[in-house]
Amino acid sequence: MHDILTFARGSQFLAVNGNDQICYAVQPLIQALLQDFVDTHDLGLSIQRGLQVQPEVAEALFDIDLDSPEPFSLKPQFLFPETNPLLGLFFSNTRIPSFLRREGREAIQDEAILPAIHQLLAQCGRGTQTRQQILEQLPEEVHPLLEKLIASQVLVEQPYTPVAAPLGSSGVYRLQHAALLYRSGTTGILVDPQFHSNYGREGLKADITRAMVEGQVDAILISHSHYDHWHYPTLMMFPADIPVIVPKVPRPSLMCEDMEGRLRSLGFEQVIAVDWYADPIRIGDIDVRVLPFYGEQPLVPRFDSPQHPDLRNWGNTYLLQCEEFTSWFLIDAGFEPAASMVEVAEYVRDRFAPLDHLISNFQALSYNSIGTDLSSWGVDIVANLLSNPRIFSVTNEQEGGYIATLGPAGVAELSSITQAKACLPYADSWSDLGTPGIHDRELIEATLVELQKRGAATAVIPWHIGDGYVYSKTGSPHQLLRNAIRSGR
Repeated sequence: MHDILTFARGSQFLAVNGNDQICYAVQPLIQALLQDFVDTHDLGLSIQRGLQVQPEVAEALFDIDLDSPEPFSLKPQFLFPETNPLLGLFFSNTRIPSFLRREGREAIQDEAILPAIHQLLAQCGRGTQTRQQILEQLPEEVHPLLEKLIASQVLVEQPYTPVAAPLGSSGVYRLQHAALLYRSGTTGILVDPQFHSNYGREGLKADITRAMVEGQVDAILISHSHYDHWHYPTLMMFPADIPVIVPKVPRPSLMCEDMEGRLRSLGFEQVIAVDWYADPIRIGDIDVRVLPFYGEQPLVPRFDSPQHPDLRNWGNTYLLQCEEFTSWFLIDAGFEPAASMVEVAEYVRDRFAPLDHLISNFQALSYNSIGTDLSSWGVDIVANLLSNPRIFSVTNEQEGGYIATLGPAGVAELSSITQAKACLPYADSWSDLGTPGIHDRELIEATLVELQKRGAATAVIPWHIGDGYVYSKTGSPHQLLRNAIRSGR
């Protein structure tokens, strides 16, 4: 067979939209404000000084009233923009030394081209076609972009070899960060995928590529719009007719865009957004139930509401049920001043317990202890902070007893309530294929302690990136399958 064209190991994409442009514009101002507050402990004074860093930006984008309980805020037209255009794609191959790397960029002048770009990425993502076969299927308007991707060594031509054997065992497989792949006897459902993403860690010796799940995915679930869960280029590597379930967003904002509308603009044909507790959605032989996502809001007890009630990190948790398993994955859900996942767990217990597995980020996160250095956070953290500006005064405090995600204690509590037979950590980091998440060891130990306090019989499964937790017809109903997904192209 002739050489096929596929995404190279180490290739990464970044998409930038209108909301991001606003956040990039104000980030220096916000960074200056936070650093100054460490010294002054006077939010009003720090705001005044911070605004001087970018006076033109401050005047154009902010309403400022230092005598008000809300001393500064983005103007309404920026908090709730009427449109959020996709402005450009940036791409490179991070395996190439930086001094030799060719950074690529594709400016989006007219969003009408987005379905064609989607078609390009989807055809290349399969990892089974030659350059000529792909060109013959693409509109001519995106041929130049294909050549850019090749020139940047994001796409490479190489001999075809099967990337991985089909995943024959029913269960759940751990991909990078918050990505999961559920497999039943007939159906595959992918969660929060991140392939060839700018969020991935550079320098991984073995990673999971898009081609490694070819033929395994029948639908995609998205939990929420934080960028480590919501990556346009990854999604565009899948066919336009694949069903994608996303959170329902009552009012788009800087903090949470209209995810359904975005996917339709990219050319997706089957986008599903339903209310929490709606009737199950049937994908193959798997029932998908959409449940609430509470927690991970930029709220703390002292400042327990955003500037506007429509400013929310809208999200879903999902319960998947088929003949072989019942599984609930929680992503970064947890607690907020007015609600928590405990009440959802009680609903799950009454209808679906015992669970075969509960899957969650075990890491504790609090918005009053994220620190004052924004450089290690995604640009979307700026949007979150701007939804509740009073929170700037507490971002460098100790988390104390209040966290926004579950943490080990919350994971143990929900596992106990739902009578989960097993709980599994994820959504905390990128790591080499075949290795645990960076913080898995200490988080698992802490969660075991919390489970013991509650007398819960839940097992904590120490799975690694690329492992599966699968149904077994003999012996234990579910077992850990090491290295179920192996490194390929």
